[in-house]
Amino acid sequence: MRHPRKKEKFYQWLGGLFILFLWACPALAQQEELPPRGKPLTLEQCTAMALKYHPSLRANQATIEASKARVEQALSAYYPQVDLSGNYTNGTSNYSGITRSGSNNWTFYNFYSVGPSLTQNIYDFGRRANNVTINRENVKASEEDLTTAKQLVVLNVKQAYFGVLQTLRLIQVAEDLVKQDKQRLEQAQGFYQAGTRPKIDVTKAEVDLANAELNLIRAKNNYQLARVTLNNAMGLRESLSFAIEDSMDIKPVQVTLDEILNLSYAQRPELLQLKARQRSLEATVKLAQSSYYPTLSGNASYLYRGNQVENLYWDLFVGATLNIPLFSGFSSPNQVAEARANLRNLQAQEENLKLNIRLEAEQAFLGLKEADERIRVTEKAVGHAQENFELANGRYQVGVGFPLEVTDAEVLLANARANYIQALYDYKVSEARIEKAMGINR
Repeated sequence: MRHPRKKEKFYQWLGGLFILFLWACPALAQQEELPPRGKPLTLEQCTAMALKYHPSLRANQATIEASKARVEQALSAYYPQVDLSGNYTNGTSNYSGITRSGSNNWTFYNFYSVGPSLTQNIYDFGRRANNVTINRENVKASEEDLTTAKQLVVLNVKQAYFGVLQTLRLIQVAEDLVKQDKQRLEQAQGFYQAGTRPKIDVTKAEVDLANAELNLIRAKNNYQLARVTLNNAMGLRESLSFAIEDSMDIKPVQVTLDEILNLSYAQRPELLQLKARQRSLEATVKLAQSSYYPTLSGNASYLYRGNQVENLYWDLFVGATLNIPLFSGFSSPNQVAEARANLRNLQAQEENLKLNIRLEAEQAFLGLKEADERIRVTEKAVGHAQENFELANGRYQVGVGFPLEVTDAEVLLANARANYIQALYDYKVSEARIEKAMGINR
């Protein structure tokens, strides 16, 4: 009697383990791309993970699949339509079909029919072809939308990635400042105990140290916020913590504004998407114009008919239908006018988009040039500030300087280092924005 219970407990344990495995699968799926511990993620790995996991891209992919399904729906008009139908009618039979019955009366009869029917569109003056073109161009437009979304995701990842590196370097600046203030506090305490400096030097050093520690706390919190921003930009649902490779080194970009603009006008997916939508609307205009013309279709049916269910006879029907539109309540000309107006609207949107692309490219180019110049200037400023701090600190150590000189030198050095780090960040972000402006997706 114990064996069935043991077996039942075993199956329960196995089922629980299976459920736990399914629950853990999403996390495992996201973590499988991470490198081994101790090996930092590169920028390329972060962008690859973002392109794989970000939900906005899955939404665009679903839109593409829906657009492709609409293409297949439009293509279905080229194939025959086959239906199986059954019909019951109760009515008079004064007209028998081939010959007219001899009298008119109000006698009602049952009529039954059942069988397949086939309808084939023979010619419709381009309705099918234009409908297929419309949907195919819509697929291309959806694909360009996906490319646009990918470029935005990549740009956001790069900004967040460099933001993490920026905060890491600012943490180093804050830690150096805390270390310097601790050393100066120890010096001030030694001078005070020796009777060579007043108590105010000690209290000022304590205040400076407290402010430096406060700045360090803020720098570390900014780093945590930057990590959260990076995880969000990568589309990670879990709070994964991993090191990233320091890639803030500057490689001069040799590109002119004209080159940026030429590539932007040729490669930007937003422009390509508008071009596809314009071709779709051109086909829409033709589709609306085709409503002026007739349609020709053929039909065939094979029916079992009779006035009794148990006594039906087969009949075969073959025919053609020509439908000539005469008056549609001014619907056709207004459909044409609407399609043409929408086409003009898209053409105006294209010109406006080109203006915005030019503005974006110029802003990124000028930002890159400015950041490059700021890097050279701030690099020199860091050297001068470091020398100034060493002089002020040396004067204080030998007893001829004042704490305020050292504090001012510390602040100048910290600000110079922060300005240099900001210039590096702005350069890398401007470089990423130039790539986006040119329609580069990497």
